[in-house]
Amino acid sequence: MTVRQRASAIGPAEQQRYTTVLTDLINSGAYGDLVRIHGDMRHDQHGSMGAAGVQRFLPWHRDFLLKLEQQMQAIDGAAFIPYWRWSTDRVAPPWLANFMPSVAVPGRRNPLQVRRHIGRHGQLPLAVDVDALVNDTSLSYTEFTSQLESFHNDVHNYVGGTMGNIMISPADPLFWLHHAEVDRLWSIWQGQPANAGKTPTLTGPDLTLDPWPETAPQVLSIATLNYSYIP
Repeated sequence: MTVRQRASAIGPAEQQRYTTVLTDLINSGAYGDLVRIHGDMRHDQHGSMGAAGVQRFLPWHRDFLLKLEQQMQAIDGAAFIPYWRWSTDRVAPPWLANFMPSVAVPGRRNPLQVRRHIGRHGQLPLAVDVDALVNDTSLSYTEFTSQLESFHNDVHNYVGGTMGNIMISPADPLFWLHHAEVDRLWSIWQGQPANAGKTPTLTGPDLTLDPWPETAPQVLSIATLNYSYIP
């Protein structure tokens, strides 16, 4: 089982492993292709795209994280995506401060140079608000995912630069740590007995997390997907 660890708690070896493996994927072109996929709004993977996007946001990005992690582990079996617990770790992981690579993305004439403007716009969500959301068992799935996506948007805006542009945000290696935290928070909320059965309301073609074959019901359990999070 893959164990995703907190970015502020991992040591130099794990930090180096993440940056080295991503560099390999950037050089192979596989990383740029994931950036291209996220920039294709036909996948309806964000709430701003309508009702289906609200429902697909969490499962689609869970699958997206897995696609990267699987490619990472094909290079180094010990690799994993750390998570940035931005509600309490109020500074972006310092070990990623200088890792802002140039990424070739299919369809773009020139490689994309990752940039950040941290703190220039907005602020990170507060722990008290995030904890209240995760522990609120009165919410429906739609209410929960909508509020969590709002927090998610705040982080993208706070980091700014590449992360502030939905079309290219995964080019920034910080994107994956941010979304791992979003996924972790969803998994905690899912694990509460009162939330059992609260799932995306998707039917027909919207169930399939294109461009991949997995469906939303197939990615609801992180245990079934063979990974977990530790504090």
